[in-house]
Amino acid sequence: MLVGSGSSLFVAQLGALALRRRRAEAHALAASEARLDHRAYEDRIVLAISQSGRSTDLLEAIDVLAPRRLIALTNNLDSPLATRAHVTIDIGAGSEIAVPASKSVSASAAIVLWAASIFGGDNRRDASVLSRTARAVAAWCDGSGQEELLEAARRVALRRSVAVLGTDYGLPIAREAALKLKEASYLHAEGFPAGEFRHGSVAMVDPSYAVIGILDPDGLEIVARPLREVAVADALRYSIGAPTVDDIPSLGPAVEVPFNTLAWLATAQTLALYAARWRGIESDAPRGLSKALISPQK
Repeated sequence: MLVGSGSSLFVAQLGALALRRRRAEAHALAASEARLDHRAYEDRIVLAISQSGRSTDLLEAIDVLAPRRLIALTNNLDSPLATRAHVTIDIGAGSEIAVPASKSVSASAAIVLWAASIFGGDNRRDASVLSRTARAVAAWCDGSGQEELLEAARRVALRRSVAVLGTDYGLPIAREAALKLKEASYLHAEGFPAGEFRHGSVAMVDPSYAVIGILDPDGLEIVARPLREVAVADALRYSIGAPTVDDIPSLGPAVEVPFNTLAWLATAQTLALYAARWRGIESDAPRGLSKALISPQK
């Protein structure tokens, strides 16, 4: 069982999918849902993911799940989560200054993907590929790609709603991208399975919408179809990822497939930051949010 809240939940979904790809029985659970949905998940190995390691929802989820073995993936080795775990893995991302987590999310995603590969005996994800991916993302951050992203953010910031579409590994990233747009720029944004989006939700799309697809070679056909179909609604369209769809502008760096999710994350995070700036929002401290959701002491 992989458990988390917010961005950590989407990392848990990514990790569970990567493990299932290697025939492991792995599932992701929202920590806040565990209070009522835990009977089938008790007495298992639990990987609890939390940037702060102090989330009340997560700690209460561990209480009801009663794990046979608890593994903590956290950015805070002095946290209650780290203290309770049988094994603690340090995310090692350094302090998150802004309330919306970014670098710790990317680092957590790299760890769960690499761990799944090790579990499955797959050597395509290793230190050299990760280093090349990091250099490619850094070069993109310092290069001309930022101009395209700034213009995309300006246009997205003027929309009423954003739909982010993904499939397979792209789905947790689509959900995380939507969360970042919501908490950093206050835009109404939702992440959808690209195929399921066509079964009803597409009816919402009109010229006030932006639709963004998360693309890789495996999911290209599934995500491309709704991206093409919303053209008749005159929606603003973008894609994130290496493949391209017709003349839809593509955002972000092109990187090797094993860690392409990290490039998607960096692109989505930066898009949300730029959209917030266009909207005049202080994205480091969004309204109504605190660094960790911790219940007051009784």
